[in-house]
Amino acid sequence: MDRRAAMSAFNELVADCDAASRPVSLDTACLLISAVFDARVDVTTYLSRLDAFAERAAATAAGPSSYAIIGSLHHLLFTVLGCHGNERTYDDPSNGLLSTAIDRYTGLPITLGILLMEVSRRVGLPLQGVGLPGHFVVRFPDPESRLYIDAFHGGRILGVAECAALVDRIYHGRVTWRDDFLSPLDERAILKRVLLNLKNAFNTAKDYPGALAAVALRMTLDPGDATELRDRGILFARLRRYDRAIADLEAYLERSPHAGDSDHIRTTVQYLRQERHLLP
Repeated sequence: MDRRAAMSAFNELVADCDAASRPVSLDTACLLISAVFDARVDVTTYLSRLDAFAERAAATAAGPSSYAIIGSLHHLLFTVLGCHGNERTYDDPSNGLLSTAIDRYTGLPITLGILLMEVSRRVGLPLQGVGLPGHFVVRFPDPESRLYIDAFHGGRILGVAECAALVDRIYHGRVTWRDDFLSPLDERAILKRVLLNLKNAFNTAKDYPGALAAVALRMTLDPGDATELRDRGILFARLRRYDRAIADLEAYLERSPHAGDSDHIRTTVQYLRQERHLLP
């Protein structure tokens, strides 16, 4: 599936879910995102592979209880398959694709967490994703236990204190812990976080067309997000598409005239107008 077809399919999925007032299908949406950035990804094939993981976990569960099922699933993913975070090349954009987690059993905290969630859902044990600052974890099936699974670190089980310590290590004490960090995310919020990671990774790699594709998908999920207009304008500017850049940045200023970066963006627009006049 080429990029345009995958993006169109993603847009249709979101529109259909919105029309039916149902959550966006996390597995299908994530695999369509993978197909946008990797033409080799066949969504149906990867959905079948998630089904196969679930069948293996269900077949080895010691019983029907949630703890028996999560124990079997945990053993399959983190012991048998060896799922773990890619710390060596963390910023590689491919780590942000669910297809990579399925193929290589590695990736980012969020892609490995989604793998865990989607396999678990298939065995009748829906888990919730939690977007800690700088790290994604998965809430244990018993909400009274206040336990979380860190898929990036080999399925380590965390309590609240360990979650707080993790955030403290990531931000070196610059973020004050709040209990609402442990609030579960819905599917749309998880998808936006996946795409934010991809946008940042492509931007860092100076793959501006890739970053633009991530912005477009985020705008499908949240058309009213003015910051995506700003970021798209900046990306267009880096690609020397000055008319598109100016239009987006001016639209951002109209929507957010008092934003903290509004003076900087106005200066940028003036500079881009000068650059446009210098084009051959």
